[in-house]
Amino acid sequence: MFESLTLTTLLLVLFFFYQNMRWGLTSAIPKDPDARLRFYCSECLTNLKTLLAGAPILEVEPARLRFGENSLLYVRDGNVMLEPAGEKERVLQNLGAKGSLSFEKLSETGLMVTIQAQEEEAKHRIALRMEVTFTA
Repeated sequence: MFESLTLTTLLLVLFFFYQNMRWGLTSAIPKDPDARLRFYCSECLTNLKTLLAGAPILEVEPARLRFGENSLLYVRDGNVMLEPAGEKERVLQNLGAKGSLSFEKLSETGLMVTIQAQEEEAKHRIALRMEVTFTA
């Protein structure tokens, strides 16, 4: 009796461990494509809010944003790149292989940021209107 309970318990533990690995329930980045793309968009949005909070916007182009002390933000190969003034560029966020980021000046204080994370067929898109200060 005891042996069968122990064996059953071990099999259940192995089954749940397998499911955890299969679905990535405890991994930092979700394995499910839709959840992963939502995660990428959310993380990118959080990073952009942190970077642009209180920073003056110097130049707005559809795919590039110059802000602060001449820092540059753009997307290359699905990665959001940050090039701080006088420093080497670095990857700020991954948006998937076909991810994109676009900027649009809506008014004297309004900036529209559109983030699209995309891998193969799945994609997720979010947009946010931010209150910012434009210079020039």
